[in-house]
Amino acid sequence: MAEAKKPAPQADAGDSAPKGKKNVILYVVIALLILVIVVGGAFATWLFLTISANQSFGEPVAATEQSADAGETEGKTNKKKEKKKAESDAPPVFTKLDTFTVNLANGVVLQTEIHAQVLDEKQADVVKSYMPRISSQVNLLLSSKKQEDITTLESKVKLMDEIKQTVNKVLGAKDDEDGVMSVEFKTFIIQ
Repeated sequence: MAEAKKPAPQADAGDSAPKGKKNVILYVVIALLILVIVVGGAFATWLFLTISANQSFGEPVAATEQSADAGETEGKTNKKKEKKKAESDAPPVFTKLDTFTVNLANGVVLQTEIHAQVLDEKQADVVKSYMPRISSQVNLLLSSKKQEDITTLESKVKLMDEIKQTVNKVLGAKDDEDGVMSVEFKTFIIQ
């Protein structure tokens, strides 16, 4: 009888070991399934956000699949929109045109420091390369003015627009993105 009692506990120990291994395997499989679901959900979310961020506002995906010529034009337009969007988030880029001291048409002296806003640093370098011609043209424009023409706020805003047009004409710019976007007076002294 003593021998019969010894094998019984060994049989119980042998039965519990496979159940323990089955439980561990079951837990590992469940953990792997949860991991696959989480990773798949994260990938699906990333894919959705990427696709929705790349689409233009209100344009269906099929609308971008047009003929090659229309696609190139649209691609350029989309690049400009993306540039504008990126630049609207970025701080503005200003470049100093010069400090101008000119005699106005009626003998009064105007001294002003002018800065121009450009699209990016590359465009700022282009403006700097044309600086001698820009300075000459702005000097001619300023010296043609009379004191009465530049004393009011409205006349100064008009002058800023004229300077912007003059600079863009020198640069051969067709729109603001190719040239100067705005012109600002840092100082404006009439003596």
